[in-house]
Amino acid sequence: MSCTRNTHSGLIYIAFAALAVFAAGCGEDSLKLSLPDGNVVKYISAKPSGSNLSASCSTQNAAALADSTETNMMRISCTVLPKDASGASLPTSASIRIVAEVKDQGNAPADGEMVHFTTTKGSFEPFVEASSAAVKETDAEISSGSATANLYTFPGEQEEGRVTASFMTMSDSSISDSTQVIVTPGIGFMVESACGMERVESANSSEAAFELNPSCEPMDVEPLSGEPSHMVSGIIHNPRDGLLSIVFYVDGEEGYTDANGNGKYDSGEPFFGDDLAEPFVDANDNGEYDTGEGYIDVDGDGQWSDANGRWDGETVIWSQVHIMFTGKPDESIDTTHFEPSGINIASGGSQTFTLYLMDINHNPIATNTGSDHVEFSTESGANVVTGTIALTKSMGIEFNEDGQINMNSLDKDSGDRSYQVTLDDADPEAVEPVTMHTQVEWSPAPATGEYSPTLMTQSLGDLTGTAN
Repeated sequence: MSCTRNTHSGLIYIAFAALAVFAAGCGEDSLKLSLPDGNVVKYISAKPSGSNLSASCSTQNAAALADSTETNMMRISCTVLPKDASGASLPTSASIRIVAEVKDQGNAPADGEMVHFTTTKGSFEPFVEASSAAVKETDAEISSGSATANLYTFPGEQEEGRVTASFMTMSDSSISDSTQVIVTPGIGFMVESACGMERVESANSSEAAFELNPSCEPMDVEPLSGEPSHMVSGIIHNPRDGLLSIVFYVDGEEGYTDANGNGKYDSGEPFFGDDLAEPFVDANDNGEYDTGEGYIDVDGDGQWSDANGRWDGETVIWSQVHIMFTGKPDESIDTTHFEPSGINIASGGSQTFTLYLMDINHNPIATNTGSDHVEFSTESGANVVTGTIALTKSMGIEFNEDGQINMNSLDKDSGDRSYQVTLDDADPEAVEPVTMHTQVEWSPAPATGEYSPTLMTQSLGDLTGTAN
């Protein structure tokens, strides 16, 4: 619709019809949405690189199996750091632009007027803290006839949604337009055994932070060839029974070697070692996907797919971390015990003992502070050479580059499950009985947020014998 002024004999008059035209507006009212970045909310220009996505947790060994009350309070923090192919840090929330082009009576509205945006999925503000909700409405100022809102990924807000923009014209009529969007999870996670995990506020803007509540148990698995194990009450216990797998994933591109330094992948550049299979949770810890394990169906073919042998610039990249859930020291010939099992010190001599210190699954005891230790003391007949030994901080398991477990790392003599203590004869002139007491003190997990760990202690069975 257009608007004109009528003149006759130099006089300006306005007919009722003309008044109606002006009341309706000089030209058409319109609002049209556009998506310059596409309708999928994900990283657009600079993408996370598969070779530069790193994830870690505050501990690799938590005493989540030692005490249920403590475990219910326990929180383990994990962080994910997305970087692009050059190693530059990226925002922890991906976003796209939603642009509204507005015409009011055929003209661009004055700068500073507002367009109102709403969405059914995603958020108009990036994630800040766990208590914050997704922002579903926002106003954006018009500049040169258009207004732009950013739609972000947000925890729990993935899937298909709809964005609507509206504007109130000079004639007090509302005009609007809507468009479909697909919101990706952003930095998502999969956890074995349905352990509770949530995204939380991060002290570092370049890291996405998560908290794990370990009130769950990893999958009970059959021992692999060469894996230590023993049976108690019909149940086989082995180290992988305590191993929890967590996968963090995000839309991005596979890593590659930028041979010509132009900042992008060129055909023929090496990417071997960065060719990724679809993300999956290796619940049975065998380094391979097995039917029933959770996975992300990237290619949408309804089944898990291995690496495809080509470089993918649009895919889902992922990083896996492990935490060993351990319990209290378990005393048995297969787990926590002394070798030799009795004291027999030669006159004027000494005797060295090895304490194998493990939980029921043959895993090392958790240590999460510098004060965690094992303490030895004696009654008459002998003196302890070193009374206190710090606990070795270890998950108790190592992985080869191909994801397979290094079985040598599970051996009780590998160094993180054994401690040596030496007793000296206190009186070479006398034959005396000797008793050695042993106490273990350990912290179940690091302090995180409102969680402060309770120091755990356990006295082991006494070692007895004589100093001749």
